[in-house]
Amino acid sequence: MIAMSEYLNGIYKDLQDYVDNDVCLCKLRKLNFEAGALPDYEDKNIQQLYLLRYAFAYSFEYSRMYLDVLTEMGDFDNISVTSIGCGSMIDYWSLVYALNKEGVDCSIRYDGIDRINWNYRIPGRQVDEVHYTIENAVNFFGNNSQFTSDIIFFPKSISEFSESELNTMADSFSSKNKHKDKFFVCISLRDDPGSKNRDVIKTKCIIEAVSNNGFKTNFKYDENVSFDNGKGIALEDNYFHYPSDALNFVKNLYNECVNYKVKGKKCKLDCYNYLSRSPILKTNHIRYQVIKFERMN
Repeated sequence: MIAMSEYLNGIYKDLQDYVDNDVCLCKLRKLNFEAGALPDYEDKNIQQLYLLRYAFAYSFEYSRMYLDVLTEMGDFDNISVTSIGCGSMIDYWSLVYALNKEGVDCSIRYDGIDRINWNYRIPGRQVDEVHYTIENAVNFFGNNSQFTSDIIFFPKSISEFSESELNTMADSFSSKNKHKDKFFVCISLRDDPGSKNRDVIKTKCIIEAVSNNGFKTNFKYDENVSFDNGKGIALEDNYFHYPSDALNFVKNLYNECVNYKVKGKKCKLDCYNYLSRSPILKTNHIRYQVIKFERMN
């Protein structure tokens, strides 16, 4: 499996090649989540900057979520995951990393669903069965008669579903056959208060839907795991290392915009505010839920 530092370095070089052409980077200012905004993930350069800012932290967070699952699973020689809004499959990387960290030798069936055909997808191992479906997750849920996965994973994606879309998925949870007697729903929450408050209401909806289908959980919908000490990710796990050249590039991206070079201070407010944001390197933004469901007798 590719090292996360190598993965990020490759993306950095591709974005560097793009900005070396003296282009305007104003479109990259739209990579923000203010007031519930969603970036244009169809744009390859926005994907690049998104991954450079967030993939490092997300890969660490998702690995901790999977480690929590592994402690609850018991004996197994294979594991199946449905990832809703999987993007470039960072959570698949994190699962492989978690298995290696725990010394667990098993194969993975991974079904990733995303409405965007993401670039920079993590390559699958030869021992794994990896599928990537370009489809709205709501349609995917509606077109399947049962759920067979050990884990249903929402990697920072639950915020991006509307209330009506979430209700449609919840209807599937409440009405369709679950092949497993035990399974997990893993939800990575956005850290800002507005998103977090909306997301836990969606969590409540999912818990109620699954409970109505003969499963129980002790999890309270407003619970979450956090790392509030603000410690650096590299200090929590020294495997994680952000490449220094890529870090400097992302933090000073505004300097690369041709408009900024020409206009200078007149362009500084917008360019500097939106194109000087550092990648997330600390743990204090982590908020997640790992919900275990067991079939009631």
